[in-house]
Amino acid sequence: MNQNFQAILQKTTDDNTSNDQTFLLGGALIFFNLFVMLFVGLYWMNPVMHEFISGRPLL
Repeated sequence: MNQNFQAILQKTTDDNTSNDQTFLLGGALIFFNLFVMLFVGLYWMNPVMHEFISGRPLL
């Protein structure tokens, strides 16, 4: 029983790096999504930013 517990514990600690990478990738994806939503919102609602990026005034 104790050997089984040690084997499970060892496997869990080995898989921890994969779990950390999953959280890191998920956090980066959420950050990128929020950045894109903010950029698009400012692009369509802020006339100065729209004119700077597209070269034409916002209609």
